[in-house]
Amino acid sequence: MTVLTFLSRILGLVREQIRGYYLGTGMSSDAFGLAAAIPNLFRRLLAEGAMQSAFIPVFTDYLKKENRAQLNAFLSSFLTLFTFIVTAVCILGIVFSNWLISTFFAEGFGEVPGKVALTIVLTQIMFPYLFLVSLAAIAQAVLNSFRLFAPSAFTPVLLNLAIIACAALFHDSFEDPSYAFALGFLVGGALQLGFQLPWLRRTGIRLSLSFRWTHPGVKEMIRLFIPGAFGAGIYQINVFVSQMIASSLDPGSVASLQYSIRLQELVLGVFVVSMTTVILPTLSRQHATGDKVAFGEMNRFSLTLLALITLPATAGLLVLRRPIVSLLFQQGEFDSHSTDITAYAVLFHSIGIYFIAMSRSLNQAFYAMKNTRTPMWIALAAMVVNVVGCYTLSGPLKHGGIALSNSLSAVLSTILAFALLHRRGVEVQFLTHLQVVLRFGVAALVMAGALWLYVTWLPYADLSKGMLALHVLGGIGVGISTFCVTSLLVARGELKAMYGVLRRNRG
Repeated sequence: MTVLTFLSRILGLVREQIRGYYLGTGMSSDAFGLAAAIPNLFRRLLAEGAMQSAFIPVFTDYLKKENRAQLNAFLSSFLTLFTFIVTAVCILGIVFSNWLISTFFAEGFGEVPGKVALTIVLTQIMFPYLFLVSLAAIAQAVLNSFRLFAPSAFTPVLLNLAIIACAALFHDSFEDPSYAFALGFLVGGALQLGFQLPWLRRTGIRLSLSFRWTHPGVKEMIRLFIPGAFGAGIYQINVFVSQMIASSLDPGSVASLQYSIRLQELVLGVFVVSMTTVILPTLSRQHATGDKVAFGEMNRFSLTLLALITLPATAGLLVLRRPIVSLLFQQGEFDSHSTDITAYAVLFHSIGIYFIAMSRSLNQAFYAMKNTRTPMWIALAAMVVNVVGCYTLSGPLKHGGIALSNSLSAVLSTILAFALLHRRGVEVQFLTHLQVVLRFGVAALVMAGALWLYVTWLPYADLSKGMLALHVLGGIGVGISTFCVTSLLVARGELKAMYGVLRRNRG
């Protein structure tokens, strides 16, 4: 799954490079970025996160009963209800797009002629993607419950390929090239759903239209989903407020934040999403069977592995952020100013990488225990920090203040998740993990120092694309080598413990 996710993230990066080439950080890029963000807010609310976290434990219980008739009845009833809800949301989204954009985003976007109108049309075009990707997310949750991770992990590859192809082929076919990107999302959504259907049939599941919405499994799903959806909604309010404030700042702020998040998600998406997706069904089974020892060990293993990945990634992005942004995006409409404002956002987004990984992993433990209320309260506290931070820090730090607020809210989420899991009797061993972080943190600091010397002795300014690529690759090699050697010196015990867990789980 990590390999496929890595491929999809690389293609996602290529997609953003294509966007940078044709749209840069100008009006069309801001408009498209916001238009894509709004349906995706609802996607994360309805189709991912809370829905999958509520669905998988309930579906896993039905799988354990090995009664395929009950399984099909639950899934048919739930899927009928879910399709009805998503269809209604899509219709309402299209109808109210004009009011939504004009009410919340006109302050900054309205200063550029045609920017609000373009954003409204693109948003309306993009909303049907929500319907397609929501059904695709249900298919993913089912396949993951059967421990089939590869088909769903491949579907983002299809999405990115569709967007890249449509942008490359049709950017001159519309009055604005951003329409080609919107078309790519719709084609990609259809591919994400259609690709998984043959795999679903192979599981033996047989679906039918069912309006039995009082089914016990559906009622349990709703009971678990509502607090989780509220928590996911709180997170989406965070994103919505961030986008709204960014739209009132200097032109290009919305686009630069999204390019920055793409780099952040390259790390989070490859390793964190893969890890948290895989461990949820495992944790759900361990909790259902009452295996507290394995449950605690899996949590500790996940946290240690994610620290091993995210801490050096943070150090690398902090030091190499500008040459990386320049290498990946600076071409076409994406000029040196675009590089400057994007690298500035990366500086603050990088700070949150480790904490976002921790909070996502810890939340999976709550979901495996069918506890969706605690993540909801954690999200509420994080929302307050983020919203206050966005309003107060965007003044002195501009769009960098928004990125920093996002990172600070992740810090709070991690601290609260550790504390509340401990209160519920889960052996997360915070002090032991803190020692792990300190040891890997030392290795990351040594790595950052080596990279600083590298960029100081070998300046990257005014290099050609080819030489800049060699410069960045050389820096990555220096960073990885330094971190690995230092980790073997200062964190040998932690690495041995991780290897032991891997051997036991393979056995």
